[in-house]
Amino acid sequence: MTEFDVAEYVVASLDGTQHPALQARPGSGIVFDSKKKKWRLESQESDNEIPYEEIYRECLHSRNELLATANKYRKKLKQPMLETTTQHSWTEVETCVQTACEGLEKLAVKDKDMSGSLGKLKRGFRSLCRNAGAGQTLANLIPNDSFGFTSVLCGGIKVVFAGLRATGLYREEIYRTLEHLPYILEDHAANVRIYKEDEEIHRRAATLYVAIFDVLRHILLWFLKTTFVTGVKLLVDPLGFTDRLQDSLSEVRLAAQRFEMHATKLSRRMQDESIQLQYRATSVQDNIQSQIQTILDRQGAMEERLARATVLENLDPLLHQVYDMCRQRFEANRMNEPTPKEAVIDPEDILSLFLYEPELLLEDCNALGKALSHLSRTNIDMDRIAAMQSNSRLRALFMVDEPELLLLNGRGLSQSASETSIFSAKVVARLLEQHDALATSNDSDLAVIPMAFLCGQHRDWQRDPNGSPEEVAMSLLLQLIDRGRQHLDPVLFERCFERIKPGNIKSICSCLESLVLSLESNVFVFLLVDGLQYFAHPLERRERTKELVSRLVAIFRKQPAATLKFLFASPTKSEFVEDLFANYERVEIARDLPSLGSPMASHREATQGHTGLILNDMEEE
Repeated sequence: MTEFDVAEYVVASLDGTQHPALQARPGSGIVFDSKKKKWRLESQESDNEIPYEEIYRECLHSRNELLATANKYRKKLKQPMLETTTQHSWTEVETCVQTACEGLEKLAVKDKDMSGSLGKLKRGFRSLCRNAGAGQTLANLIPNDSFGFTSVLCGGIKVVFAGLRATGLYREEIYRTLEHLPYILEDHAANVRIYKEDEEIHRRAATLYVAIFDVLRHILLWFLKTTFVTGVKLLVDPLGFTDRLQDSLSEVRLAAQRFEMHATKLSRRMQDESIQLQYRATSVQDNIQSQIQTILDRQGAMEERLARATVLENLDPLLHQVYDMCRQRFEANRMNEPTPKEAVIDPEDILSLFLYEPELLLEDCNALGKALSHLSRTNIDMDRIAAMQSNSRLRALFMVDEPELLLLNGRGLSQSASETSIFSAKVVARLLEQHDALATSNDSDLAVIPMAFLCGQHRDWQRDPNGSPEEVAMSLLLQLIDRGRQHLDPVLFERCFERIKPGNIKSICSCLESLVLSLESNVFVFLLVDGLQYFAHPLERRERTKELVSRLVAIFRKQPAATLKFLFASPTKSEFVEDLFANYERVEIARDLPSLGSPMASHREATQGHTGLILNDMEEE
């Protein structure tokens, strides 16, 4: 028996008893924390206290605003006021939700479009309330919940559902928002006990709290402002409530993703440490290999989620300064590897046959970019561009790892270089850069496939060969074949070659659909069509444009394995296609905007800076 084995035996089996603190190898650097009942590295010892008051200061302001709004509404109903010291439990919340939903079910059955929403609400909040009773919510990050967030959160939810029951209010926007909250609160609760000593996780939790408090407060404000209800549908939308509620929900989703992203990083770090411990123990445990494999598999899943989030964060076009006068021209530097299967039809043959113009999109982007260098000679509204850059729903489209479909109405002037088109050109340029970077990288299996068409650069339907909806469809299809050839099934190339009819939108979109549906889950597909209003005349072109948009939206709604993110935009309004989109899928930029330097503009700049923190975190890692 070696000296090392003797030392290990004495430490592990002294007096014939076993104590957790005696189970580490001498000098291993691993110690057992008797207070927390878990193993940790000696290097993790720290006397630094987390500055809870500084971190959650902004939350206190949002908490007090929610409390004040709730009390204002309760006063209107002649109900007792809420206080931060008032104790509210999750059991009370579950009872309140159940009571409110039972009272609204008779109203809900009249609305076929909203069938099933009450059931989702009851199930979601029932699961949240029962798990919260075991101490598994975000509030448990704070020792003893000294700020009263749980009490105010429970009280706020109770007031919202009491308001729903009292007013008989039944709107799709409110129910879609409330459906998200229990899953966000419960999904992130698993990270609470593991990472409660990490300062950054507290900062991101604080941001999530602020967003949730603001959503609840916004709903209560509607109860205060609204008194006219007919049947089950509210007839008015006071002060743009719906759009602001969608923006608030987008802020919650962004904050939730930032929280989860950092928790995933911490989990990966802990897994790395755990792997090192497991490797060290293989000399005395023959069955450790299966445990290591399990950990590696879990780490692989975490790496994939983190990689997906990284790709989306890098796509954020809002971090690029709008006022850059110079743009670097895009240089194609694609390093294609041979595909596993030899295609019957070479993609290049298809591209050549149908006269694909690979530089057309970049040339259109550069033409719009030059407008920024001639501000004195153009009528460009910089406030409108800034409003689009800071819009929460547009940011969520590019940054949240979920399929997204939006129709953007810029509400500006119809001109050759509109603010919406300049914004779209910036987005497209960023997508092309990201596609190029991933195509030449060996570090990730993820792929970004951008497809775009800027209608404003091809308005003359009589002289411009690209000025028809059929050419838009063909351009999108050829871009998909060009940029996605490494990820598409080669067999489909031959089918497209045989079936495609260049002048027929139905035929082109059918080929586009079959290619998109064949993509795997590691692919992000970004489709952007800007300037729809330019194709609204004459009537015949407008009808064919609507058919094209309708078929593209239908492809999105098939929910393929790939993550689809579709954005349709217009400098003014695209009324002729609005019926193809749900209310929550439309973004309206205000016609009158505050000028740069105003308090509202300062808030936009602060929002953009806050978004930048996400990428900074990624770079530090």
